[in-house]
Amino acid sequence: MALTPGLLLSERYRLTERIAVGGMGEVWAADDGRLGRRIAVKILKSELTSDTEFVDRFRTEARITASLNHSGIASVYDYGEVASIAGGPRDTAFLVMELVSGEPLSAVLARQTKISVPRVLDVLEQSGRALQVAHLRSLVHRDIKPGNIMVTPAGQVKITDFGIAKAAYQVPITQGGMVMGTAQYLSPEQAAGHDAVPASDIYALGIVAFECLAGERPFQADSPVEIASMQVNNAPPALPADVPPMISALVTRMLAKDPRSRFADGAALAEAVAQVRAGRTVAGNAAAPTTTVVGPLSGPIGAPGPRASAAHAAQAVHDAQVRISHGLAPMPRRVARRTGVSWAIGLTILLLAVAAGWYLAHRAGTGGAAAGMVLLIPAGRAGCRIRTIDLGQSSMGWAGIRSEQGRSDHETGMGEAPR
Repeated sequence: MALTPGLLLSERYRLTERIAVGGMGEVWAADDGRLGRRIAVKILKSELTSDTEFVDRFRTEARITASLNHSGIASVYDYGEVASIAGGPRDTAFLVMELVSGEPLSAVLARQTKISVPRVLDVLEQSGRALQVAHLRSLVHRDIKPGNIMVTPAGQVKITDFGIAKAAYQVPITQGGMVMGTAQYLSPEQAAGHDAVPASDIYALGIVAFECLAGERPFQADSPVEIASMQVNNAPPALPADVPPMISALVTRMLAKDPRSRFADGAALAEAVAQVRAGRTVAGNAAAPTTTVVGPLSGPIGAPGPRASAAHAAQAVHDAQVRISHGLAPMPRRVARRTGVSWAIGLTILLLAVAAGWYLAHRAGTGGAAAGMVLLIPAGRAGCRIRTIDLGQSSMGWAGIRSEQGRSDHETGMGEAPR
């Protein structure tokens, strides 16, 4: 049975209108027949819920998310599993959530490109307060981006999709379309295969702040893998001259490569933003980034060129020099539980992934981003795995490292693009 208006789930939730569709499933507006209120229902694709481990993890994460009580976090009301509602024999899981009246920040950016400094600071402080609640529970969002930051008509910020990122992130490697987070907002430690920490959310929010102030993201390239490499490797460009130095220093600290150099969590960020809004200097802010973790690659990923051979790929790996700057502070214990050697191994794997992506792009004879891309997949304490995936051309939601080069796909929840 297909998802259609009027469909009743669990004898309680009646679908009324499809809001969005993406790599993980569909989002519908619905009526709660028992409590008489409007709600949002996120219905997952059956190929995701066919994996028992994923369902167990997703159910647990939904329970944790439902325990987060804050006006800046979209509430989770219920979780359910219904058989064969999407035209197949497998069960389909769904979340019942608060239906937020408003639009994602990505839609605001699509309409006006830049956002004023006072408004950006307001969004940052509200987001920090909301993240604080999760970080106090040791819950990391992992996929902060404009599409997951809803803005109501009154200007209130509501962050969506807590917990979903972690559940999708840990789908077994045999599952098609692995998730590492959206490349444009991925923290360096996540790109290198380390666990996400609260400071990882701060980095992603720093990318959002940069985008709002500059009208473009700090790291842009033809492929998600190259962008992920830039997150580890490149210092962000300077913000426009019309951005006050105090604001630039705030964003610069949020974008520090070393998590220990950023604001530790949402509470620390919110307090710092409050000080800036009051005209006070924030202790520890730097004027410009001073560390580069990985040296530049030998050439762009997916650039036009002749067909590549294994020798070309090997040369690409050889040419990727790893340089650790002398000013780099040690990784925090909670991030680098493994030794410094393991960190270097993680970076090496990232470079191997980038080189392999370059090889695949040239072997396919394409002139742009590779259709088959190499994905780095964290494998717990054991390190990382590499998998090639088909990025495709359409909105992928959580399916793979997603390139959000255009803003026309105004994302809402789970990385979906409204239709």
